Amino acid sequence: MKHASRLSQAQELTALNERQRLARDLHDAVSQTLFSASVIAESLPRITRDMPETIHDGLKELYLLNRRALAEMRSLLLELRPKALVETHLEDLLRQLAETLTSRQPVEMDIRLIENLTLLADVKIARYHIAQEALNNIAKHARASRVSLYLTQTADTLQLEISDNGRGFDLRDTQPDSFGLSIMKERAKSIGGTLHIASQLGLGTIVTITVPQEKPHQVTTAIED
Repeated sequence: MKHASRLSQAQELTALNERQRLARDLHDAVSQTLFSASVIAESLPRITRDMPETIHDGLKELYLLNRRALAEMRSLLLELRPKALVETHLEDLLRQLAETLTSRQPVEMDIRLIENLTLLADVKIARYHIAQEALNNIAKHARASRVSLYLTQTADTLQLEISDNGRGFDLRDTQPDSFGLSIMKERAKSIGGTLHIASQLGLGTIVTITVPQEKPHQVTTAIED
C-alpha cells in the first residue's frame, strides 16, 4: 500500500515537473515574441517617415508576431490551468497545438479529427501532452514544410498520428531521453496505450499513439489549412 502511494506521488511529481517545464518554455517563447513585436511597433513610425515603401513588410511581421504570441499565450494558459485541459474537447486542444506550430513557422497543416469525442480526463491529457511534445519536436528540429495530425478510430482502438516531411533521425543513434521520447512512451503506457515512432534521416517522422477504444461511432471531419 505504501509502495503504491509512493509510486502515485512520484508520478504526480513527474507530471508537475513536466508541466512546469512546458510552462517555462512557453513563457520564454511568449516573452521573446512580444519583445520582437514591441521592437517592430516602436520602429514603424520612423520607417513610415524615412522608408514608407517598407511599411507593408513591417506591418505583416507585426501581425505574425502578435498571432504567434496569442497562440503561445493560449497554450501557456492551458498549462497553468489543468482544469481547462479537462474541460476542453481533445479536438480543440489539438487544433490549439496546430495553431501554435503554424504561428511559429510556415508549415502546411493537414488536420483530420473526430468531433465531440468523450474521453476520460487522464486519457485526454496524456494524448494532448504527447501531441504537444511531438509538435514541439517538429518546430525545434524537423525543418518540415508539411505536418499531418490525424485522430482516427476503429471498433477497438483510437489512434492519434502525427507525421512530418522533415529531416527525420536515426532511431538507433537516438538516446531514449532525446526529444522527450521516454516521457511520451510513459504517458502512452499510463493510459494503457502504445507509442510507435518511425523515422528515417531525410524522410520525416511518424509518431503514433494507439489506445483501446472507449466510445465508438463518432463523426469525423477533415480540415485543410
